[in-house]
Amino acid sequence: MSKKTFIVFGLLVLFLAALIPWLAFRADGDEATAASVPAGLEQGKELFEVNCGTCHTLYAAGTDGNFAPNLDDLLAPTGPPEGPKAQQTIEATEGRVLNAIENGVDGSTTAGRMPAGIISGEQAKEVAEFVATTAGQG
Repeated sequence: MSKKTFIVFGLLVLFLAALIPWLAFRADGDEATAASVPAGLEQGKELFEVNCGTCHTLYAAGTDGNFAPNLDDLLAPTGPPEGPKAQQTIEATEGRVLNAIENGVDGSTTAGRMPAGIISGEQAKEVAEFVATTAGQG
């Protein structure tokens, strides 16, 4: 084999060694989920990721919790609400989530226990709105 073949092969390896990591680090894993978050719910998403995402799975937040129920399955098993009653469904789910945040969950119907008051006030409302609006969209 000629020296030229080894040089071309070496340059190809160097090019790929630089290109592959550059593409991997350039890709942002949250782009798909960030696009699916409706405007005005970004703060609720961030609060959910920090305070709830370790335990709960929610596609729109990009979380894969390892202990508590999957909120996509629990709160919207048939997909996001549609039609004329969509807003009523979202409001009812928001109330359910807010109740769980404020009062906790004892674990009699689900595994484990969710303590009350992990977040409160306006932050709790923002998380409840985010979860109610996005659950089941994954």
